Amino acid sequence: MRSFGRIASIAVTLISLASMAGAADIRLLSVGAVQHAVKELAAEFGNETGHKVILTVASPAVVTQKIKDGEVFDAVIVSEPAMDRSTRRASSIRRAAWRLAKTGLGVAVRAGAPLPDLSTPEAFKQSLLAAKSVVHGDPTLPNQSGEKAERILVQAGILDALKPRLKIVPGQAASQELIAKGEVEMGLYNVSEIPEDKGLAFAGPVPTLLQVTTSYEAR
Repeated sequence: MRSFGRIASIAVTLISLASMAGAADIRLLSVGAVQHAVKELAAEFGNETGHKVILTVASPAVVTQKIKDGEVFDAVIVSEPAMDRSTRRASSIRRAAWRLAKTGLGVAVRAGAPLPDLSTPEAFKQSLLAAKSVVHGDPTLPNQSGEKAERILVQAGILDALKPRLKIVPGQAASQELIAKGEVEMGLYNVSEIPEDKGLAFAGPVPTLLQVTTSYEAR
């Protein structure tokens, strides 16, 4: 699968949870960045083992709040920065962390549209500067793709030039729908959160020298 190179780690995590849970159902709380991979693996895992994975997907802030509120899950999947002290000490989760995978940011365009050149940092910059509009998430929300997108644009030195054509849309579904409808030309998202349907096409990852990656772990 394109979205996660170390997807097998999530499968291993599910198997480990099944042996620990001692019940047919495995309650898993996850941030949205891994949901496409987890949903697919959870379905396959359930068919093969008979253990049903009850998956709850939420934003990083909501995931953290659920843990702080004492909601009980067999495991939680979040980014390493978000696995803060309150999560690590939560009474509802008492096990060591598994390192799962990491993902960087990529560019999404409308399905069927010409793919921009992202092969080098300079090509990436010129492609974004040539776009009629670019969208990403809210950079003020911690541990989400909008924060990383802004960092990349700052590193590339093009944030100020892009601002007149830059759209900030907190809701990812709404943001990606703008691209699918042709109302926005390009979007910056976690590679793992760019669906391979819904009217979108994955143009490619941000070049390595400008890339900002996030690691995810389960506890």
